[in-house]
Amino acid sequence: MSGFLGMFSYGGAATPVAPSDYVSMGGATVAQRIAVYKWTDATGFGTKYSIPSLPAQINQVSFVPDNATFSGSSWVSPYIAVWQWSSAGFGTQYASPSSPLSPSNIGISNFNWTSNVDAFLTINVSSPVTPQAWAWSSGFGSKYSNGAALSTTSSRGTDLSSDDSYFAIGSFGSPGISLYPWASGFGTRFANPSSLPVGNLAAQGGVSFNPVTNDLAVGTGSTPYIFVYPISSSGFGTKYANPSTLPTSSINGVRHSPDGQAVASVNSSSPFVNAWAWSGGFGTKYSNPGTLPPVDTESLDFSSNSSSIITGRKTNTPFVTAYTWSSSSGFGTKYSDPSSAPGSSYTVAFSNQSR
Repeated sequence: MSGFLGMFSYGGAATPVAPSDYVSMGGATVAQRIAVYKWTDATGFGTKYSIPSLPAQINQVSFVPDNATFSGSSWVSPYIAVWQWSSAGFGTQYASPSSPLSPSNIGISNFNWTSNVDAFLTINVSSPVTPQAWAWSSGFGSKYSNGAALSTTSSRGTDLSSDDSYFAIGSFGSPGISLYPWASGFGTRFANPSSLPVGNLAAQGGVSFNPVTNDLAVGTGSTPYIFVYPISSSGFGTKYANPSTLPTSSINGVRHSPDGQAVASVNSSSPFVNAWAWSGGFGTKYSNPGTLPPVDTESLDFSSNSSSIITGRKTNTPFVTAYTWSSSSGFGTKYSDPSSAPGSSYTVAFSNQSR
């Protein structure tokens, strides 16, 4: 890692945070299904790494907090690919789990690592949608008992709270959002929120926990498009009031900043990316970036110290647009595009954090 920059002080003592060293993308472009670049918040995209050969579209990419592991998911068996990672790039690929995804039903779109990287949680794509997890210790270990299946058509994204206590699943069809306790295994699913999200979750990145407060954001295809709930040991609390300035179109992805002070979405129509201040509810919408993403945008992520934000899209090369970011002022300068473009970017992820 390149050192410690940035200090989080939201709701407590300041904590130093390691800046992101890498940024990654995944998608469907043959021979470009994964792209990984060196990254600094000062200069943006650096050298592009050589990538392994992959047979299918990549739906999610992720580093773990110490960057020792890189992973991706797909709809083709064995569905999960995990590699050793170092500053030299991709290392040895780990063996697939000995106990497979079950039911498989197309495979998986989203997954999450626990913060201390001792478990890998995921969800199969189609009915019966069933939470699944494996122990991890330098490789896949035993599979945990599956969580109770959902009565919904298909899954649309997952997230694990930063304290590893809650696992959220977005779905196509009612209830739209489901929540399970996690403690080295799935507990009993919490009751649905009293006010359900309106409209189907249209994409794979439609749920996000605030890493400081555990508030859970859900992005949908119908107005008001974004729903946020407080989460506690009792489950869902009362939905927060809508932002005073709503998104203008369907949300394809939603993400809280690591410092907990902002929530952002990517959307199907201009300005294609929106962000609001967050402090126990929606604050003012940040001004749009000076240079907008050019088309319908699919994915987004904040760097680990909340100093940068990147958006990804399926069409329009170079498929990514990245900006400097400050939770006090919002979008800053657009970074120069990478000198060697990635493929279509259904998913984007910075390093030095779990996804």
